[in-house]
Amino acid sequence: MNNQVVLITGANRGIGLALTEQYLINGCRVIATCRDDATTTELMSLQAQFADKLLIESMDITCPDTIHRLANNLCQQNISIDLIINNAGYLDRDNHSIHAIDYADAEMCFKVNAIGPLFLIHCLLSLLNKTRLCKIAIISSSKGSLTEPQGVDWYGYRMSKAAANMLAVNLSKELVDDNVAVVSVHPGWVQTDMGGSAARVKVIDSALGIIKVIDQLSIANTGEFYNFNGEQLPF
Repeated sequence: MNNQVVLITGANRGIGLALTEQYLINGCRVIATCRDDATTTELMSLQAQFADKLLIESMDITCPDTIHRLANNLCQQNISIDLIINNAGYLDRDNHSIHAIDYADAEMCFKVNAIGPLFLIHCLLSLLNKTRLCKIAIISSSKGSLTEPQGVDWYGYRMSKAAANMLAVNLSKELVDDNVAVVSVHPGWVQTDMGGSAARVKVIDSALGIIKVIDQLSIANTGEFYNFNGEQLPF
């Protein structure tokens, strides 16, 4: 793992920040992207520790122009990527019922959770390392499962995570001959700004679990959906 190049979206806080730190500790070079430069305080602290390993890039997953710019910047630096982790996420927290829907909020879920990752991968495909197995991880949610028993909640979030799962399935089938393995991962109910303080899973435990799932990803199990603890989930 220690010579891999890992690109992580939404890396300025929560799970993304923890993933960034752990991959740096493991000796990887990390490209950490986030939307707002003003929120990179903790990333800058990591950069002071891993100056030659951490590259911080500004990118808004909902803005194609910034995704294009990121891809061009990395291309100009002759950077080859081994692993893309689509971690940036958005939750339409108040969309609990069809009778009270904030459409713009639901639409933002699709932009951040599904359409943005689709365009990002499209733009970065040419930068994937062609010399060995490459991986793409999509941080999804069990809330996007069509078969898991659950109640009504978060229309935009759940619909967009189902779409993200379909993105993983489609990519796994199209990219298998290019030696690219794809996985969808449920991070658990995590103690982040999104998950809240009542959540059951610590950020570090989620991050370490996600890394283990990615480590075990291969062409043999590409296109599957896993919990952060390694349990396979139904789509």
